[in-house]
Amino acid sequence: MPEIPASPETFSRFAKLGVTRVGEVFEIGGYRARVVGFTRGIRSFTTSPYVFTTFKNAQNYTGLREDQTMFILVKVAPGARLQEVRRDLLDHVTDVDVFTNAQFSRMTTFYWMFTTGAGVAVLIAAVLGLVVGFVVVAQTIYATTVDHIREFGTLKAMGAPNSYVYKVIMKQAAISAVIGYVLGMIVSVFVVQGSQKGGAAILMPAPMAVGMFFLTLAMCIGAALVSINKVTRIDPAMVFKG
Repeated sequence: MPEIPASPETFSRFAKLGVTRVGEVFEIGGYRARVVGFTRGIRSFTTSPYVFTTFKNAQNYTGLREDQTMFILVKVAPGARLQEVRRDLLDHVTDVDVFTNAQFSRMTTFYWMFTTGAGVAVLIAAVLGLVVGFVVVAQTIYATTVDHIREFGTLKAMGAPNSYVYKVIMKQAAISAVIGYVLGMIVSVFVVQGSQKGGAAILMPAPMAVGMFFLTLAMCIGAALVSINKVTRIDPAMVFKG
């Protein structure tokens, strides 16, 4: 494994293993081990860092028997077809599951998000945030609509169709969505950068950022429906009353 320059946050992982540099010799489970390289961007969701080694060394370090092994990382030769290698392994090795990188990633994500308390807590927090955001936006747009109810009535008295009034409210909701999204993403950038020094890094890939924008937009437009219902019942004659 090639040597990778260590960043400041990487040393926090080194400290847990008791190593500081490539070539250092230390002990794992009473066996001598020598550091030949460091990985970058591979972190455990738990507090224990990963150690990559050969299958035989892993058995010595942990004291596990072959039938107690949970995962083995297999690297295919250059030019080999991944799916063919996977099928061959399944045909020749019994009682095992063989996953590609993408399959293992999806399985791990599903496990942590839907079968553990940590993942469920994150999902509940996300749902609560969505509900609270919906209520706040709905109240804000509704209050703005009520404050300008006579202006909307004037538009209807001048012959403006309901579709035009609805368009005005929708534009207000869209503007609120864009402003809120931009401010939220600015905060998210700092949170993501700060998490790189912590135990569990937070990622914000481009597809997720785009999806969050459309979710925010849909939430704000949905919240605007409350105000649209209010405008629908406006009597245009109200503008002529004192």
